Amino acid sequence: MNNSLKISIDYHGVITSNPSFFKTFNHLALNENIKIIVLSGAYSVDVKTYLEKNQIPYTSVWSLLDNFKQRNLVAFNDDGSFHVADDIWNKAKAKYCKEQNIDLHIDDSMLYGLYFQTPFCLYAPTEQKCQILKKNIPIDFNQPAQKVLDEIIKALKNLSSK
Repeated sequence: MNNSLKISIDYHGVITSNPSFFKTFNHLALNENIKIIVLSGAYSVDVKTYLEKNQIPYTSVWSLLDNFKQRNLVAFNDDGSFHVADDIWNKAKAKYCKEQNIDLHIDDSMLYGLYFQTPFCLYAPTEQKCQILKKNIPIDFNQPAQKVLDEIIKALKNLSSK
């Protein structure tokens, strides 16, 4: 099963809340041929700079802002801020994960989780725990990264066999 697994991880609030953990976790996952896709609202160049500075490996980065800018769905203000319609922004990660056949998405915002068909793990940065919604499967990120990865793989196997 591991050869085809894809895990997407939110950048702000998940990876940035515990970069040393995700440095190890992502490395272990990639060694098991699991693809790690980092999802973010920020520009991908900024995300990649942070990941490289902190030596956090990944397969790819997908940026909502880059995607919406390419599709002319972003309104930029004079002060450098921007706006994307809430309906489009809030559903984008769920749509991407479904289209890319992502097996699990880890995010700290339940707002995005409302739109997911892909298994969604709601991450609590202060507790460093995650709950795979709809099946109420807890994942404790306070454990060693290999144990967390093993628990995620086991949970995904259980989800796919049902």
